[in-house]
Amino acid sequence: MTGIADLLPLAAASPVLILAAAGDLRHLRISNRLMLGLAAVFLLTAPLLPLAETGLRLLAASIVFALCFALFCGRVLAGGDVKMMALAMLFVPSSALVLFGWSFSAAMLTVPLALTLLIRIEAAAAWRHWASLQTPGKMPMGAAISLALLLLLTVSAAGA
Repeated sequence: MTGIADLLPLAAASPVLILAAAGDLRHLRISNRLMLGLAAVFLLTAPLLPLAETGLRLLAASIVFALCFALFCGRVLAGGDVKMMALAMLFVPSSALVLFGWSFSAAMLTVPLALTLLIRIEAAAAWRHWASLQTPGKMPMGAAISLALLLLLTVSAAGA
């Protein structure tokens, strides 16, 4: 079970995640400044975690970075997606890795569905200039990663 202390870094990172999602939806780019902000949030909040937990999170981030880098080399993922996914793993409690997998799967289904619905709704005219709505076949992974982490935070906090 994930405790409240394990979720503090993720809760502190939430504003940065929201900004990253919005930027990726608008421009299909993940800002390096925001990724540095995520890294800074983790560095500032890591002392609140047990050393073993910090080590497990660093291990998970390293493995995910290696896998995502391979996908980057195969031109499946963009560089910002690789950085954000690896950084995201620093905020996932080791006891919640499976739950994060489920929340990431849900986010990967939800984001394209929401974008498809926005394209079809006349009331969404204010968002029509967003790159994620104008570029078919491009997935704003930053939005999906952020949504997955925020879902994880919500579900874990509700169960803690």
